[in-house]
Amino acid sequence: MLSVLQRLHALKPMVGTALGLRLSPRNIAEVFVQVGLYAGFVTTETSLALANEVFSARGLALSPEPARTDTDQMLDSKGQEVMAQLHGERAQGGYAAPGNAITGTLYPMAIRYGYGELWSRPGLDRRQRMLCALAAFTAMGLDAQLRKFAQSAGNVGLSREQVIEAVVQTAPYSGFPRALNGLAILSDVFQGGRC
Repeated sequence: MLSVLQRLHALKPMVGTALGLRLSPRNIAEVFVQVGLYAGFVTTETSLALANEVFSARGLALSPEPARTDTDQMLDSKGQEVMAQLHGERAQGGYAAPGNAITGTLYPMAIRYGYGELWSRPGLDRRQRMLCALAAFTAMGLDAQLRKFAQSAGNVGLSREQVIEAVVQTAPYSGFPRALNGLAILSDVFQGGRC
C-alpha cells in the first residue's frame, strides 16, 4: 500500500521490516512490480530505488532478472491462459470483452504484459500476487477491479478469510473508509456465492 500510495517516508522502514521477516530482496521487488501494474510503473521505479537503498545499507543486492526469451506471441498466449485460470468465464467480460472497441485499444497490452509477463514472474506465487492486487485495488478505490479479483481469489487458493484480511490490512495505510468500501464489495461478492 505504501508503494501504491507513494508514502515513501513510511515505505523505507517497512522494507527493513520485510527483510527482517525473511522476505528476499527479489520478493520485495516483485511486490512493487505487481502493484505497479495497477498504480503505474513509476511507482515501481520509485519504490525499487528506495528499497535498493535499504538493501545496500544491509549489504544486500537485488539479484539480476533472468533474461527473457518470450516472444510477443508467447506472452499473448500465456496471458490468455493465466487470465482464464484466474477469472474463468468472466475473463472475457466487461472491460476485457474482446469486441469492446474502446478498451480494445489498451486491453491486449494488459493481457500480454499484465497476465502474460507479470503474473508469471518468479519471486511471488499467484496467491501472493492476488493478495497484492486485492490490497492495491482497495487502497486506490478501484471498485470494479476489486470485485472482479475478489470473485477470482478462490481460483488461486485463497479463502474468504484471507481475502477479507487483505482488505482489512489496507485500513492503516489508505484509510478506514476505503477499507470499509472494499469490505462492502466483498460482502456483496460473498453473498452471491462467489470466491
